[in-house]
This record gives sequence, structure tokens and C-alpha cells, in this order.
Amino acid sequence: MRIERIETQVVEFPWGPPEDGITRKWPIHRVVADNGTVGIGRGGNPDLITREFEALLVGEDPRRIGRLWQRMYDAAWRFRGPGRAAMTTIGALDIALWDLYGKVCGEPVWRLLGGIHDRVPVYADGIGYNVSLSPEGVADLVRKHVDQGFEAVKFHLTDPDPEVALEKVRLSRASMGDDRKLMIDIHRMWDGHLAAEMARKFAPYNLYWIEEPVRLDDEVGYLRMVREATDTLVAGGESEGTLYGVRRLLVEGGLQVVQSDILVGGGFTGLLRMAALAEAHNAYCAPHGASYPELICHLQAAVPNGLMVPACPHTEPYQIWSKLYEPPFQIAKGEIELSDRPGLGLEFNETFISEYATEAAN
Repeated sequence: MRIERIETQVVEFPWGPPEDGITRKWPIHRVVADNGTVGIGRGGNPDLITREFEALLVGEDPRRIGRLWQRMYDAAWRFRGPGRAAMTTIGALDIALWDLYGKVCGEPVWRLLGGIHDRVPVYADGIGYNVSLSPEGVADLVRKHVDQGFEAVKFHLTDPDPEVALEKVRLSRASMGDDRKLMIDIHRMWDGHLAAEMARKFAPYNLYWIEEPVRLDDEVGYLRMVREATDTLVAGGESEGTLYGVRRLLVEGGLQVVQSDILVGGGFTGLLRMAALAEAHNAYCAPHGASYPELICHLQAAVPNGLMVPACPHTEPYQIWSKLYEPPFQIAKGEIELSDRPGLGLEFNETFISEYATEAAN
């Protein structure tokens, strides 16, 4: 079996409240084998596929995924290294290759990767992107997602004011009760001293994790300060795409939850390595990516230190996963049940794609 071609096109769809008029573009990919089997993926940079990676894959055996991943990764260092665009493209193609491999084997990807669990918990993500949302508004949305069946909810901090953050945490905890998990994403807005001080102030509200709490200018030093100030898990690393960068965050920063993005981290092949590295440091794996729970769930079902899968609930205007596939991807009562369908268990919804495609597949 050989890879015959790679087809890529871009869909542009509404993102956020309709009245905002914002759209977002997503490249989608089909890796086509010479026996007609097709693996699907999404994300990355189509130009990089055409210019760099297609020539490395076409004519190769798609089942040798580790070999193909390494060829792409090594090629990305020919210039200034595999930045975000290169790594997300490697990740998108890696996912398509695993989907193809699963279809060839007649097995779902989650089982091929390890198959530890057949269902994984999901946390509601996407709250707080609206900068005008008050602490009361945040707490109301947290409660809304609890009422939808989510046992864990995360909100995003857009205002660096520590007192606003504290009020949002206080009201959100009161809104959701004491028996569910509450997380906050600080988006790297604080230095280590302020982040450590706030971690202590958050203690009465029993946060499950504090995400990306510190600035990047001294990330590992600041992370260590926060780690020493709290019993709450310290999460981060969503933009770290290399195994060695994750090692630095674990060893020097004391990171406890590795959140490398499922695409930035190089797809399933890259994230499996990162999850194993995290496990060796008694840390957890919870990849970033509330827009692609249908991908992350396969990894989290396969690793022993996986925590939860993020997802923008289908009722929120910040997601695509409920529209992009057939059969529709499902999250029910705050969890994903993995199916026995081969590969990712999904195919693209061609009606949706034809409506929002900005160009024909190349």
C-alpha cells in the first residue's frame, strides 16, 4: 500500500456570536492510499503540505506512521525549526495517517494507540472569551454548563485585574457547588509573584487546576513559584510543540498537567511521547484544543495519565465539531463514549463542507 495523493481544502465558517460577524478558517485534509482508503485530518498550513510535506509522503507506506512523522519533523528543521505552522501541519497529517491506518486494520484509533479506556470525561470550555462578561455573567455560564451535565468547567480570564479574577472564581464556585471541578485559564497575564499570591487567594475555592498562570519571559522560574505556593494542579504548555520543551517545563518548572495542543504537539505520535514523558515525572496529560474533542478523545483513552478532554459545548458559538462530521460527533452528560468504528470513527460532512468551502480540494 502506498500514499497516492493528499487532498486539502479550506472551510470558513461563523465563529462566535452571529451578531459579531466573525469567521474562522480550517484546512481539512484527505490522505488517499492507492487502494482507495482515505484518512482525514484538519488544521495546519496547506502551503506547507504542498511545498514541503507532500513530497515526503506520496509513494510511502502510510502504515509506517512513526517513520513518516520523523521525516516531516526532520525536514522542518531545514530552516529555522518547526514553528507552530510546521508542527500543526505535521499534527494534522499524523492524525490523518492514524485514521487511514485504523480503517485499514478495521480498528478505532483509540484502541490502536493503547485502548486503556472506552469512555473519557469532558470539561466544558470556552467561557469568558467575551471581554465584557461580568463575574456574574461568568458564574451564570458555569452553572449553565453544569446543568448540561458537565462535572468539570473551565473559564478564561481576559482581564488581568486580580480582584476581578478572584470574584469570578468565588461566584463560579458558589454557582456550581463544591462537588465539581472548576478550572481557570489565566492566559499568561501575570508574573510569578502575582500568580503565586493569587494561587494562595484561590485556595478556599478549591480549583482543580490553574492554567497558564505566568508570563513567558521567565516561564519556568515563575511556574516553580506558583507550584510552591499551592496544592492546586499547575497546568500549561499548550504552545509547546517539542518533547524537549515539555521536558524543561516538567523538570525546571514543575508543571503538573501537560497541555500541549493535539496539533502543535505533532498529532497522536507526538502526544504519545509527551504523555509518556509526563508520566515519568508523575504528571498528567490534558491536551489543549476545545475545538477538536473528537481527536483528543482518542489520545486520552489510550494513556494512563490522561485527565479530561476539553470541548466547547454544542450550545456555544465557538466550535465546529458538531457540524463537520458524519455521523455527528457526540458528547453526552459530560463524557465521550469511544466507538468501535475504524479510524477516527468519523467522515467529513460533505454537505457542510460544500456550503463553507472557500476553494475546491487540490
